[in-house]
Amino acid sequence: MNLKQSRKVAVRLGFILTAGAASFLLLLAVLIMQRPAGASSHREAPLISKDAFADNTDTYVFISPKNPDNVVLVASFIPFEAPEGGPNYFEWDDNVLYEIHVDNDGDAEADFTYGLRSNTSVQNGSSFLYNTGPIAADGTNWNRQQRYTVTEKTGAITKTVVSNVLAPPVNIGSKSTPGYDVLDDNFIYTRTVGSDEIKVFAGQTDDAFWVDLQVFDLLTLRGQNPPVGYSGPNNIPVDSLSGFNNHSLVIEVPISRLKQGNEPVLGVWATASRRSMRVLNGSGGQTNSGEFVQVSRLGSPLVNEVVIPYDLKDAFNSLRPLDDTPLYLDNSPIGNLLQESVENPEVGRLLCALYGIPLPYDLDNDCNTNRTPNTPLSGRADLFQIFLTGMFLQNDFQIQTANGPMTLPAGTNVNQPAGVVPAEMIRINTDIKGDLCAPTPNRLGVLGGDACGFPNGRRLMDDVVDIELLAVAGAAYQVLDGRDTSFSFDPALIGILDDGLNGNDKPFRSDFPYLAAPHAGDNHFHQNILATYIPVVSQSVQQVSQDVADSPATTAAATMSSLVALGLPLLLWWQRRREID
Repeated sequence: MNLKQSRKVAVRLGFILTAGAASFLLLLAVLIMQRPAGASSHREAPLISKDAFADNTDTYVFISPKNPDNVVLVASFIPFEAPEGGPNYFEWDDNVLYEIHVDNDGDAEADFTYGLRSNTSVQNGSSFLYNTGPIAADGTNWNRQQRYTVTEKTGAITKTVVSNVLAPPVNIGSKSTPGYDVLDDNFIYTRTVGSDEIKVFAGQTDDAFWVDLQVFDLLTLRGQNPPVGYSGPNNIPVDSLSGFNNHSLVIEVPISRLKQGNEPVLGVWATASRRSMRVLNGSGGQTNSGEFVQVSRLGSPLVNEVVIPYDLKDAFNSLRPLDDTPLYLDNSPIGNLLQESVENPEVGRLLCALYGIPLPYDLDNDCNTNRTPNTPLSGRADLFQIFLTGMFLQNDFQIQTANGPMTLPAGTNVNQPAGVVPAEMIRINTDIKGDLCAPTPNRLGVLGGDACGFPNGRRLMDDVVDIELLAVAGAAYQVLDGRDTSFSFDPALIGILDDGLNGNDKPFRSDFPYLAAPHAGDNHFHQNILATYIPVVSQSVQQVSQDVADSPATTAAATMSSLVALGLPLLLWWQRRREID
């Protein structure tokens, strides 16, 4: 049904609504729209949850859609930025070192590090205003300006990529930042470093992650039938991050610059670090000194949130990837706990205990994968590969390519570097691109037969919540491990282990920096209409249209249930259409 037909149906519905029914629908919509958004999905550890400006939210790495010889590195920070957060709007923290690290030889150490430092200056300290008029591309009328420098470090050599360039202002609203999408383009910087061209963007963007955080209510997936979903009226998926922004450092760099020799696999993670000492002054200021100390770390999504247990969460944020293997092999309660978390994950035990989903290698049928303490790979070797080494196929696996289906035989190295040191990070095989990608990108990435998606790198459109739930349930077990020949993954789980949110609340940009522009303070709401309600609207409109066609004399009372189901989605859908148009 197209937009014009939907409008006609909406008009027809208007004629059969009684005054009481219309009032009820409006009240219902208002009440539901006023529900507060859930807590941030980026609060992965107790300490960093109290330090938002140094908090990693997500890390992405993917082949440039515009140039397959380039790779795009993205690190996002500062969760839950409300677009209307004035007068002290969100910005980079001048006391934090933000970094993206690249390991090009599998030894769990950074061979390239891109670091960002910012500095903020107030043009007129006698004003409380962030800006004194519409902000121009050169900073005109921007009272609280921010600049930044990005460096590239390789070994002992540090090179400057951009120096003291103007960061983009936040998206305040149509008066202060009119035509923001065009304004934003002025803050993309292209520089030649050595013989290579590098692009840089560092500023506010839409938060590219989507998730319904009620998943933390004992693994509830709204939109599914109970017990997986709720049995009450609150079973509609909600994107808890819709309408919120964060700050992102985006770097596009030639793959040849980062690769070492013939090794095509790059490992990527991001960190934030603070000075070791902070002194609060009586005047209200502060002095920061000492060496930088890492306080946040993020490679693959959701690892610290749902894999690492409380006893290790804060420590994980301070560790280098090089520290992961010694800790994993340590013959102590901590080492055993880390192995338990990866090879017999708590999420898997919950899926089994709550919903009866069988686990691989659960020889005792007690919702625990069998494993031997201090013996890596004795439990879930599939998850060990996904999170710690990269993937190496134990059995054949079929992917979809531009030239049709292709079978990757057992022994195919997907994205495991030679001589890999196990460590948590995102790994991407830079040789897998172009015709090896699915003709239409699959949101389930590798699990959906698209070799160019997560966990081979991470694209913006990869639905990592669903991917990781399916992986824990054993979707990749037979391909990556397979020792338990009696285990068989049930394909029906693909439609059940689904949080009902299949995309971002704003379309991603087709050009650098690829992430969607930030939401504006005067034009946003905290609900993902595009991903949640348009499918509901389509189904509801078709059903009500059919009801009216089948029974022209149908009364308002007889169609009330259908109208209630349609009222909220239709109202929100029209609002979103008005914004898009």
